[in-house]
This record gives sequence, C-alpha cells and structure tokens, in this order.
Amino acid sequence: MNPKRLVAAALICLPAISAGAAVIEFNPGLWETVMTRTNPMTGEPITETRTECVQESQFDPASMMQGAQGCNLIEDSLQGDTLQFLMECDMEGGQATIDGQFQTDGETGTGNMDMSVNAGGMQMEMNMNWTAKRIGDC
Repeated sequence: MNPKRLVAAALICLPAISAGAAVIEFNPGLWETVMTRTNPMTGEPITETRTECVQESQFDPASMMQGAQGCNLIEDSLQGDTLQFLMECDMEGGQATIDGQFQTDGETGTGNMDMSVNAGGMQMEMNMNWTAKRIGDC
C-alpha cells in the first residue's frame, strides 16, 4: 500500500486545508508496504504486508484530510526527503492527535505515526511504522 493510502487507511478521513501544503514525491508503480502497528487494547504488534498499484506521484497530508469533519492539519513541513505532519481531530466525546513522518527517495520509503486518542476519559495510544518499496510497474 502506498504511503498516502496507508496513512489514509490508518486515520479517519479528514477535511481539506488550503493549498501550499508540504508535498513529497515518489515514483508511481507497484509498491509493497510492510506495516507494523500496535493494538491499542493489548499493546501487541500486528504486522501486515500489502502490495498495491499506486498511480499518484505525490503524498501530501492535506489530501487525506478530505471528507471528514472536525480534523485539522496543524503542521506539515518538508525537509529534504522527509515530510513531517501533525493533525488533530475533534470527535464526539474526545480528541485524537496524529503525529507522523514519511521519508522517501522515490523508490523506497519509511514512515511512522503516533496516534493518541482521548475519548470519554480514556486514553489510547497506537503506533504505526512502515517500510515501502517500489517493486515494478503496474
């Protein structure tokens, strides 16, 4: 799964923000992603491997913010080949904070996200790490 879809799948889809957001580029094609995330209830790691045809050539946090209400991209910055982002979402009865980064050379990528959810007085943490590589054309 490409980084854009991986992050989007990991998060609630979030609303659009203004143009000019930080964007990182990669080579479209067939990508294999290995993602390890913690189960927020048990803390146990869960690892998945996915392969997906990616037609997009860019990832920007603003693009995954389309569709849901109550979420804002607080920060995004690009330094070299590393994109950092911070998002906050107001949910019924709570709030979620997502802090992440993605790094790519166009053919491989790594990333991580830390998600913190405070809902109904209960705090849950989830961490996600992934590595991705382009394995060919679609």
